Amino acid sequence: MTFKILSLDGGGIRGVLSARLLKEVETIIREKKGKKLHEYFDLVAGTSTGSILTAGIACQMEAQEMIDIYLKYGKDIFLDSIRNQRKWRVVSQAFGSNVLYPHERGEQGLTKVLQKQLIHRTLGRTPKISEIVKPHILIPAYDVYSRNTTWFYNNYAASDQGSSGNFKTWYDNIELWKICTASASAPTFFPPYELPYNGDQSLPHIDGGVACNNPSLVAIAHALLTQKKNGLKLENIAVLSIGTGNTTHPYQYEEIKDWGALDWIKNLPNIFMNPAAKNSEDICCQILESAGGDNLRLNFDLNERLKGEPQQGRLRLPLDNPYNKYIAKLKNQQKKIREDIDNPENCPDLIEAAECYLDCGKVKYKDKRISVREATQNFIESH
Repeated sequence: MTFKILSLDGGGIRGVLSARLLKEVETIIREKKGKKLHEYFDLVAGTSTGSILTAGIACQMEAQEMIDIYLKYGKDIFLDSIRNQRKWRVVSQAFGSNVLYPHERGEQGLTKVLQKQLIHRTLGRTPKISEIVKPHILIPAYDVYSRNTTWFYNNYAASDQGSSGNFKTWYDNIELWKICTASASAPTFFPPYELPYNGDQSLPHIDGGVACNNPSLVAIAHALLTQKKNGLKLENIAVLSIGTGNTTHPYQYEEIKDWGALDWIKNLPNIFMNPAAKNSEDICCQILESAGGDNLRLNFDLNERLKGEPQQGRLRLPLDNPYNKYIAKLKNQQKKIREDIDNPENCPDLIEAAECYLDCGKVKYKDKRISVREATQNFIESH
């Protein structure tokens, strides 16, 4: 039997794009298998904003409910007052590290939103991670005290204890929303988040994207380890990986040669997190294809930014007016999708781009280039 993994990238408010793609997956699963997301997938792994979607699935939420978190409460996470301060370099220099989105400010902030929204449908309250029975979940966050990545998972993925209450890890009694807050606390956007450790101690954690913005590879390794007793092999694994859209801004030498520390910090997420996610995608694909497993990656460039097709020895120049090619193809509109990860006003455009990608996009699946919907249907029908 196939072991089915869902992998969800980080990307801030652009998680609404992932949630819209996930809604399509949910619809097909319901039609083809008669199951819900938490019933179909054996393991769900998510980093940063992907951890919020992972927790939503673990709480038995539907995809539209997850979309609504971004649409209705994004402004309570990424506060206008903070974002306006961050726009101005002079203000940023004056305020320094204080120009960060707060975890909590009155009834606003990341922790407040997650605490209120991540309610388990069966339990009727916010669950501890050890109380999630199905599916297995895996959420990375980086522990800056111990200088290693914590792989938060529910114990049921590694044992047959069921609901016996025999906790094994230091975070078993921690609420799921707190773990998501830790995984989503991106440096330069949020302060670190403290998680209680052994009673009166705590461990400061930051965004899991520091270690793996695309958790596909880690999810495969985790599945092989925890399901070893069940004889799981690579050829029995199928991974559906969903991204948050690729940032495509080209940085030219003249633009970056005089950057100072603040300029590099501001652009850090776009420059350093995308390559790691792409490497994970490529390696995951190569490993599974070589072993006879299955892999489908749903993701796309948010904007076309370079002129023409690549040609040997010729530099592709930036477009004067970047645009999303799927919206252009389907609606004959050259609309630019804003790529920043902290602006809730981007949500409608991100959803529109995801829907157009579903309607007219193509993806490589099993050595063929086919429509996104056909590939998704084939993946689900096969498992």
